[in-house]
Amino acid sequence: MTLRQKHAVDVTVQVEEGIGAWSAAPVWRPAHALPGLLPGGPPIPLDDLDPYRGAHGGPRHHELSGPAVLDESDRKRWARAWAGTADVLRLGGEHRVAEAVALLRCLVPLADPPRPGPDARETGSCSGTRREAFGALLSSRPPTPATFATTLVHELQHTKLSALGDLLVLHRAGPQQRHFAPWRPDPRPYDGLLQGVYSHLALADFFQRCALRAERPAHREAAWSRHARYRAQVAAALPGLVDSPDLTERGRRFVDQLVATHERMAEYPAPRGHTARAQAHVTAVRDLWNRRHGPAAGHPRG
Repeated sequence: MTLRQKHAVDVTVQVEEGIGAWSAAPVWRPAHALPGLLPGGPPIPLDDLDPYRGAHGGPRHHELSGPAVLDESDRKRWARAWAGTADVLRLGGEHRVAEAVALLRCLVPLADPPRPGPDARETGSCSGTRREAFGALLSSRPPTPATFATTLVHELQHTKLSALGDLLVLHRAGPQQRHFAPWRPDPRPYDGLLQGVYSHLALADFFQRCALRAERPAHREAAWSRHARYRAQVAAALPGLVDSPDLTERGRRFVDQLVATHERMAEYPAPRGHTARAQAHVTAVRDLWNRRHGPAAGHPRG
């Protein structure tokens, strides 16, 4: 392929099969990709070139950083974290690997978090998705394969639910920000609460499976701790979903399945110490939220 522009030297580009292309011309910047998640699978673009990959004015979490441009050492660090991600995902069930292969289409690297938000403190990275970019995941570089796997579980839930919401009307709630979510300091709109419960429920399931399969005691205890935290958070947020009069019939069935999934996790409970600490954490977070946003602060309680 030859690219021509007035008053410039022609650039000849060799297009590779799959993702990428190369050229000997110094003005050409090649697109880079990570290997397929599974052997022989399609490569995953690591897009640090598209000028619209971080479009201004779109929805974004307050803790997200801006798009990053990678050098060779950055790409190597991404590749090292990516290399073990499939194995960690598999600990949480083969379906986690299958859905990542089916859904993930592009990774957009972000700069390191500018400040330690709630997720960044726990994972060392920040991440997000955009409704209008199905299959794309924006993330700062995960420091480990375990962090990469957790990011995929979390963000692909948002991807799935956003797609479902485009196909079906699950609720008719408005954009009012009034609901308590233990993973956020600010009140959430109903749709945001639904998204959060769906993603955190998946994380609770993922870490429960990891804890049940872990061979090393330290890994098992860490997984139980994460499971107990996410399950307690979901338990605190579910009433806000269930009690809504704005659910459609399909939305009601969907929320009922979330409740059933949460209840089934009780078959393999976390050790009592982890459960007690998780519940104490959620109680403390709720008390702080009520002081800031509840009736005493002049706001309606969610």
